[in-house]
Amino acid sequence: MHYIRQVNWKKPETLVRLGIIIVVISAVVAALLLRNNFGASEVGYGAVALSALVASAGLVIPVPALATACATSSFLDPFWVGIIAGTAESAGELSGYYLGYTGRDVLARNRVYQRLEHWMRRRGWLLLFLVSLVPNPIFDVVGIAAGALRYPVWGFLAVVWVGKLFKFLVFAYACQAGTDWLTGIFGV
Repeated sequence: MHYIRQVNWKKPETLVRLGIIIVVISAVVAALLLRNNFGASEVGYGAVALSALVASAGLVIPVPALATACATSSFLDPFWVGIIAGTAESAGELSGYYLGYTGRDVLARNRVYQRLEHWMRRRGWLLLFLVSLVPNPIFDVVGIAAGALRYPVWGFLAVVWVGKLFKFLVFAYACQAGTDWLTGIFGV
């Protein structure tokens, strides 16, 4: 006889799972409903969002989110490119957080993980902010440590969002300035 397991709505991990499912379903439904309402510039912003989301949600999938943000900032508003990419990448980082929240044992014996977890215990917000500023694969391990240590999800998102936002705004404006400079030199 098979038993159906009851969902415990009081457990925080159940609410995190539900939140992630709602965000993903909402994004898919919005994309399907609005697919005919986008012009060329909106598709560009969508590409920035999708690239950043997939780059951060796929723990080991190499997606060039910074390159996409850089390329699109030459013909889109770099402010919105930075806002959209920073927000999408922050949301995608919930995958690592969730992995740590539900299954800490994935990396528990890894020395790098142990060191990062120690730093998370001491200065969690600072570590999150610093690693979110720099494009690096270490953020996934820090996100897992934050989830494993039950770092508050809203605090995690807020700190990560500020760091990612700053990173993408700097990249978008730098790429736009570089493009303007190069086109000025070559008269294109």
